[in-house]
Amino acid sequence: MELINSIILGIIQGLTEFLPVSSSAHLALVPKFMNVSELLSSLSFGAFLHGGTLLGVLIFYRKKIWAMMKSFFKGLGDSGERNSVDFKLSIYIIIATIPAVVFALAFNDAIEGIFRSPARIALMLAVFGVILYLADLTGKKNKENGSLTIWHAIIIGCAQAIALMPGVSRSGITMTAALFMGFKKEDAAEFSFLLSIPAIAGAFVHELPDIIQAGPDAGIAVIAAGFIASAAAGLFAIKFLLAFIKKRGFMAFMIYRLAIAAGIIILLNGIN
Repeated sequence: MELINSIILGIIQGLTEFLPVSSSAHLALVPKFMNVSELLSSLSFGAFLHGGTLLGVLIFYRKKIWAMMKSFFKGLGDSGERNSVDFKLSIYIIIATIPAVVFALAFNDAIEGIFRSPARIALMLAVFGVILYLADLTGKKNKENGSLTIWHAIIIGCAQAIALMPGVSRSGITMTAALFMGFKKEDAAEFSFLLSIPAIAGAFVHELPDIIQAGPDAGIAVIAAGFIASAAAGLFAIKFLLAFIKKRGFMAFMIYRLAIAAGIIILLNGIN
């Protein structure tokens, strides 16, 4: 049963990390309504799930990441290269990562204490789901990632910092910010996914001491199953979202978020 639960949690993490529905909300709520062992609710297991989603996005964007890395290091010594899209994109990802890092270092513990309750998670799911849909509806969407500026990066980065609150969705809020600024849906999603790499890597590194402390007896097969499931689900989620939003937009995700929020409130009232 623990192996099956590990796979389920891995799939949930992989899907919800990249779909705009909030992975933190789902992973915070699932253990409350599912019989999860101490191992699967541990920080070390959560770190492995982050590692899986990181692997998924690295596989999907491997060519783009390689091009950006080459351009970045070439641009350090070649001023002409600094005008390339890949160099600028790498710089803007670094810039957009800074607000979330600063915010996490300053307020993460307080946020965990205040916003981790199911009722507040439900509120964040509903509110930011509606905002995402409004961003999808408003204005022209004709900007591409090649037209990103430092101010776009800063605004998207500040939006990402808000996602420290469970229920907001890191991918959802960064796409929302990009959509409000007129970026095409696919470009908003692509920048969000690329921006997720340092964010997920940071979460993994932050939780690394828990992995080391858990040691070799932490249930390798169970953890490996969650890791693989998370990577596979993450890879699928990226492919699915890019194809889905091109044709249908974000309304379905708003409906899903509202339904989950309503379900949480109903369950809470039933429990009480």
